[in-house]
Amino acid sequence: MQLLKNFCAVFLAGFMALLLLPQSAQAQEKEAYVVKSSDKKTLTFYYDDQKSSRTGTVWGIKETKEVYGDTYPAWSGTESKVTTAVFDASFKNYLPQSTESWFFNFRNLEKIEGLTNLNTSEVTTMRTMFTFCLNLTSLNLSNFKTENVQDMMGMFRGCQNLESLDLSNFKTENVQNMNSMFRDCEYLTSLDLSNFKMENVKDMNSMFYRCRYLTSLNLSNFKTENVQDMNSMFYGCSRLTSLNLSNFKTEKVQDMSKMFWDCSSLTSLNLSNFKTENVKNMSEMFYECKNLTSLDLSNFKTENVQNMNEMFRGCSRLTSLDLSNFKTENMQEMNSMFRECSSLETIYCNNTWTCSQSWDMFQGCRSLEGAVAYDESKKDASMANPETGYFTKKGSTGVATATTEANASIQTIYSTDGRRLNDLQRGLNIVRMSNGTTQKILRK
Repeated sequence: MQLLKNFCAVFLAGFMALLLLPQSAQAQEKEAYVVKSSDKKTLTFYYDDQKSSRTGTVWGIKETKEVYGDTYPAWSGTESKVTTAVFDASFKNYLPQSTESWFFNFRNLEKIEGLTNLNTSEVTTMRTMFTFCLNLTSLNLSNFKTENVQDMMGMFRGCQNLESLDLSNFKTENVQNMNSMFRDCEYLTSLDLSNFKMENVKDMNSMFYRCRYLTSLNLSNFKTENVQDMNSMFYGCSRLTSLNLSNFKTEKVQDMSKMFWDCSSLTSLNLSNFKTENVKNMSEMFYECKNLTSLDLSNFKTENVQNMNEMFRGCSRLTSLDLSNFKTENMQEMNSMFRECSSLETIYCNNTWTCSQSWDMFQGCRSLEGAVAYDESKKDASMANPETGYFTKKGSTGVATATTEANASIQTIYSTDGRRLNDLQRGLNIVRMSNGTTQKILRK
């Protein structure tokens, strides 16, 4: 009997010891890892227990490296030979929390296979995920789950050969950063973001920067009440012919510099809902918007703006600007503000502007005439006044107070939004007379 007890005790002790052995001694654990093939052309993502048997270069999914002071995944950042990336079927069981920079600077990557095996339901950052994938022409992201993502900064930046991008399944209600998200996606011709929810986004700096083949953008559902930075948002979108921003809420925006820089195909802009009381920088805001024929900024509040350098530079088809609400008490720089506005004839403003820097403010405004006609030798802020300078005073009617002169004749005719007309139209017309005054004429 004692022998049986001793045997049972030994057996039980052995069994317990077996249970307490590390799992690796019983069976290898599954782990997520990345393998670059021996010929360095294929990168494969796995989640299994075969890591030790793989050939090629192998990295753990969380391994990193430093490149010029920045941290990247160990397989990313300086890759120049990989042409194909593959997500193995085993990878669908792995739940990453970050895909940041996974394909950063994969300049020769041509295709990504098995994206349906990438489960992004727990990912919180996709920052710079595909940045500088110069040779990608298409991406199928229809399976992406993005409801937990907070950061999409630079996600597609520099994907200059992408011709289309279907983001219809993206959920963006928790995203806070979209800085440079589509920057330098030069060959995208359209982008439907009508499903994007933007309530929490704070940064849209350079979001569509140099998307130069975009001809249209549907931003009708954009909620921008928390955005603070719109610097260069549409910079270089030179083929956009129209932009409906009537739903934009801009109360918190502090930087609108270069916002429409070289949007040279835009013929009109509706900024009637823009609130600008917190904006500090409007430099180059409409730089080279050379086909804009009118611009209604009557609701702009500029008391906190410090920089308007080159704000309207190169807007060569604008014929009039109503800046009567502009306040410049905090202004520091107005260099080249109206430079090369060669068709600009009238600037409505009752105030005298002062500024510490204003060189070439009116350079090339050869059609401009206010209290005095344009003089090429007088181009700085000393002429930004309605008494002895290039501004035209507005009376209570909204146009310059008319004077009578027997021989005065109609010189040019404008609509109420500043468009130049060939003849008097039915309704209200703004008319510049040959004696230099501006009158309001109602035609029934």
